[in-house]
Amino acid sequence: MKLFYHKDPNKALCYYNTDTQIEIPEVYIEKELRAMWVASVANIDLKPFEDETTYKKALIDILEVAGSYNLNAIFFQVRPANDALYESKLNPYSRYVMGKEGQKPSFDILKFFIDEARIRNIDIHAWCNPYRVSLNGLIKRDEYLKTCDSLNLAVRRPDLCILNKEGQIILNPAKKEVRTHIIESMLELVRNYDVKGIHFDDYFYPYQGLDDTYNDLKDYEALNQGESLDDFRRHQVTTVINELHQALKKENPALMFGVSPFGIWKNSKRDPKGANVSEKATQSYDNQYADSYKWVKEGMIDYIVPQLYWEFGHPLAPFGDLAKWWIELCKDTNVKLYIGHGAYRLGNEGEYENPLEVCNQVKFVNQSPVVDGNVFFTYKTFINDDKNKPGMAKLKSLLNGDLHE
Repeated sequence: MKLFYHKDPNKALCYYNTDTQIEIPEVYIEKELRAMWVASVANIDLKPFEDETTYKKALIDILEVAGSYNLNAIFFQVRPANDALYESKLNPYSRYVMGKEGQKPSFDILKFFIDEARIRNIDIHAWCNPYRVSLNGLIKRDEYLKTCDSLNLAVRRPDLCILNKEGQIILNPAKKEVRTHIIESMLELVRNYDVKGIHFDDYFYPYQGLDDTYNDLKDYEALNQGESLDDFRRHQVTTVINELHQALKKENPALMFGVSPFGIWKNSKRDPKGANVSEKATQSYDNQYADSYKWVKEGMIDYIVPQLYWEFGHPLAPFGDLAKWWIELCKDTNVKLYIGHGAYRLGNEGEYENPLEVCNQVKFVNQSPVVDGNVFFTYKTFINDDKNKPGMAKLKSLLNGDLHE
């Protein structure tokens, strides 16, 4: 089936800067992994704890909704901000649970969720943010740290923290102690909980850039061995990825470790190996110092979930071109490719007004034998009774094998 613009049905949807029209198969090919992200940060998908009964019901509701969409995995955010939604001796309970960091609920959230998921044959991946301490810079650093629990590494070692240009606090990727803390935290988690594996999101070095004062320049000057600052930062991020992967495999070879990076590594104008997208589009290689190409080619991860949240008709970074790039990257490697879909954008002005946009994306990528699954952002999109609803109804039918359009 050839694609046309939803808002201009007579105009062919083509690959970026070409006259080649995009085609998708009529049929949906089911893949081994069908998942959604469940975000705890800022209570996006989970409201603050009121009482045990209500909170447990909310967790069960998530699993029931996942089952109704024929999903078999959930990427559950258990470390949103250098904290924990589980019992930990290294990190305090998250403020997004009880409203105050360090205050524990009346039951073990992660254990309960895993136990209930197992009954429903749903795998739980532990989604963790490696560096974030504060969500934003609205509260000054010293004032924010006063709201943190004494167990928080940022409180114990504020010298390990840096800021982005908006004042957000993150752990300094250039510090060995930070790397050690991240890896030890992940090992504690997998030793105590029966998770499928560890999942990192796209927040490495911050999108906004680093503060002029609280940054990693002194670390660069002290540790630099002739590499550029950009290469130095990429090295810090890649070292954590590689060392954590090795540590997890040593702990248990069956554990999965994956990352969901920003969907553009580089563009082809920047690098011939990059994607066929506009040079105006953000590149994770330069902005977050995330060398996802290297991680895949050198087998430093078990799977990758590029966040391809653009539509087929996007003027700078079309979905089809990016999907083809990631498929080509992962081909002939041992790294599984799961495609991250921006279901939350359904109903937004533009091509996402097409209720079939995400369904078409799924059909398009799943025709490739390289693609091993689909992941949708985020849980609340599955239950929203608003602009997302028509498209999510179509997606539900597709995933259950009932969509015949």
